[in-house]
Amino acid sequence: MPTYFLTGANRGIGLEFIRQLAPLPHTTLIAAVRTLSADTSALSSLNSQQNIHVIECDVSSADSLSSLEFRVAEILSKNGSNLDGIFNVAGINASSADTSLNLSSESLHTHMQTNVFGPAKIVQALSRYLARGATVLNITSGLGSLTVATDVAKCCTYSMSKAALNMLTLHQARDLKGAGVRVICMDPGWVKTRMGGKGAMIEAEVSVGCMLDVLGGLRDADSGKFFRYDGGIVPW
Repeated sequence: MPTYFLTGANRGIGLEFIRQLAPLPHTTLIAAVRTLSADTSALSSLNSQQNIHVIECDVSSADSLSSLEFRVAEILSKNGSNLDGIFNVAGINASSADTSLNLSSESLHTHMQTNVFGPAKIVQALSRYLARGATVLNITSGLGSLTVATDVAKCCTYSMSKAALNMLTLHQARDLKGAGVRVICMDPGWVKTRMGGKGAMIEAEVSVGCMLDVLGGLRDADSGKFFRYDGGIVPW
């Protein structure tokens, strides 16, 4: 019975992952949202098979992250399963006008806390529950590539945090290799979500469908790689 844990599950790319995974037979989804007081009606409407467990996990909060293992372990114990995947989807780009000449320490701290420390602590907390052959997916961005982002004039803080997430991916891939767990980072493309904003070109349905195809074809040798949503390799 495949079981997946996802962050950012109540909207955008995270919600689309739920939408496409929920109908699959015998699949259990642990859908993490920043706060249970948020609108989770879209998640509820997808839960016809009662296979979606909505929990609270604010990836920017150390207190919230510290209690994550208990909440997930409780669900896994009832299902008698381990995790086949951790999808670190939640992230922020809260100051897209930042450049290297005007970024603030507060903005940098917030982005690193949410986009890097959050995924790191989630994998730390849940690594013991990962089944052999499981996959950790860190949703990154082409802006985190030192090659791709050479001519990008804004989103400095966001780009720095995603470059750090990419490095985290390499370390996680090395540290989890012995457990038979693959770890990759993937650029979903410029997706038409609230975070994507004006100018976004790719429908969430297309991006997520392609990413799931890539995940389905991963080999052990792919661990530690930086993929585009369509399966292409992104230069670091």
